[in-house]
Amino acid sequence: MHERRRFGSQVVIGTLLILAGVALLLENQGLIEVGSIWRYWPLIIVAFGVAKLARARSREEQGSGLWITIIGLWFLVSILHLWDLGFGDTWPALFIAFGVSMLWKSLPPMSSHDLTEEKPHEL
Repeated sequence: MHERRRFGSQVVIGTLLILAGVALLLENQGLIEVGSIWRYWPLIIVAFGVAKLARARSREEQGSGLWITIIGLWFLVSILHLWDLGFGDTWPALFIAFGVSMLWKSLPPMSSHDLTEEKPHEL
């Protein structure tokens, strides 16, 4: 089952890379204009992080999903200059996120009982 999930994510990532490459090539040829839509590419990273969080079965998987989501949100805020913040303003947030990650890893492992209570449909 793990191989099936891995295959699924490879297909999604591969398809997104192909679509992005085709869109950029067509834009370079002057056939389409990706323009302002392309500024929202970090939402793809956020979506992967949220998906990983949703199917997490351990603290490690939760932490990984959280990191991916945080990185995607950091890119989004910095690229779009939300709240007038850019990369130069927001890079210290990565230190905070890394500290939170270290604290997260120090928490005791999730028991299988906790997992079945949170996700009873996946028994």
